[in-house]
Amino acid sequence: MPQRLDPRVTKLLELDEWQTFECKRARIKPGDALHPIIALANADGGLFTLGLEDPEKASGTERLYGISENPDNTSDLLNLVSRQITPQIAGLRHLEIPVRNRKGITDKLIVFVVPKSPEVHSTHDGDTYLRRGRHNRKLTAAEIIQLKYTKGELHLEDEPVLRATMDDLNSGLLEEFKNAVEAHEKNTMTFLRRNGLATMQGKSPVLNKAAVLLFGNNPAITLHAKCSIKVSVYSGIEAHFTDRPNLVDKPFTIEGPLLHQISGCLKYLINWRDHSAPVLEGGVFKPKYHYPDYAIQEAITNAVIHRDYSIQNDIQVRVFDDRIEFESPGRLAGHITLSNIRRERYARNPIILRTLNRFSQAPNLDIGEGVKRMFEAMKQAELIDPVYDAAPDRYMVKVSLYNDKRDLWEQVSGWLEEHGSINNAAFRRLTGEHDSVRASRLLHSLVDRGLIIPRGRGKRDRHYVSQTAEEPPSLFEEPEA
Repeated sequence: MPQRLDPRVTKLLELDEWQTFECKRARIKPGDALHPIIALANADGGLFTLGLEDPEKASGTERLYGISENPDNTSDLLNLVSRQITPQIAGLRHLEIPVRNRKGITDKLIVFVVPKSPEVHSTHDGDTYLRRGRHNRKLTAAEIIQLKYTKGELHLEDEPVLRATMDDLNSGLLEEFKNAVEAHEKNTMTFLRRNGLATMQGKSPVLNKAAVLLFGNNPAITLHAKCSIKVSVYSGIEAHFTDRPNLVDKPFTIEGPLLHQISGCLKYLINWRDHSAPVLEGGVFKPKYHYPDYAIQEAITNAVIHRDYSIQNDIQVRVFDDRIEFESPGRLAGHITLSNIRRERYARNPIILRTLNRFSQAPNLDIGEGVKRMFEAMKQAELIDPVYDAAPDRYMVKVSLYNDKRDLWEQVSGWLEEHGSINNAAFRRLTGEHDSVRASRLLHSLVDRGLIIPRGRGKRDRHYVSQTAEEPPSLFEEPEA
């Protein structure tokens, strides 16, 4: 008789080794087993399971070797985790899950639940690993520094700009900011230093990169960096650059202080929306696009405030017939993931965030509600939810605002909130669609939009979860008291 499996074991057997999951047999050397734990913490977090064979080498319960294969290695690993990882990973824990191994003998698996960490972790010997796909890559010294910028452990905005002078700053904008915060300092450099916009270099204050980005007449020139916004408008729903490029016009760049970049981009997009040719509906001409002002503003502002300024690339805003894409250089900072982005907050550039918020016409509220309000604004406009993309193999975070009505998505998202996942049969019950082939096509249209993610193997197990569904650790969280 087949054994009845713990639901957590069933879940583990369904997972493929990828960005947030790795498994090893207990014969692995304890020191080597530290590498995936560190790599997961430095990337997106996830699960590392000991006593489970690689899914490409065995299938089903044949993968359940258990830790009895080498209990000494397991014991040594548990000791090393607390002594050989620097700094220690806050929130790291492990579970012991009882199983009957492939020989039918009572055994257990050890599952390490690894959080995405706001710090960079290394072995006691100084080796640093990062999870990319199904591999744990050892980083070079330069890559470690880049990871620290990504995490927000190092702040590029604090770095001094030795060649910058007060003449490089927009005096009118600086005066506007001083008035907004009711500054009383007579010495402007003293005022800047007290507000985190100048750094002491020896005994003298020097403008830092935050000051140049926020108040520079042209930060791109002063910093010799790509730190502007580039806007491209396309005809159609995809970009084509060969044969017949479908750019409506030559892409243009919005430069200047960050506040001016945000307001300039917002003004352009609203003007484009309001002056686009209307469409005929029911004998009446109606506006073609319905993107709400606040959703556009929040997408631009987030891209500017939370981008990684150590990366040499402009923010890319791409306008298509069915959506607007806002692509910001860098990965999700700190402990932020796609699943917690609506409820958690983390500032990669805290001085930039704070300063923009203190202008009288601040583009941001700085109360941790921006993303949540953007979703709500799209819902109020009866448009589908914003779609985030933060692919682990690319240094970018993209949010897309679609012009699609949320009728179908309203039904599916409500089901997902209540049940967690949806399959073809459930979709047909929910929508009244009788044709399973058409139901599959409609589900795939939501997959194409990035709103839902397919899970499971084969048609029988195929189901879909929300784009912001919890990552694999969800079944392994601490139970509520």
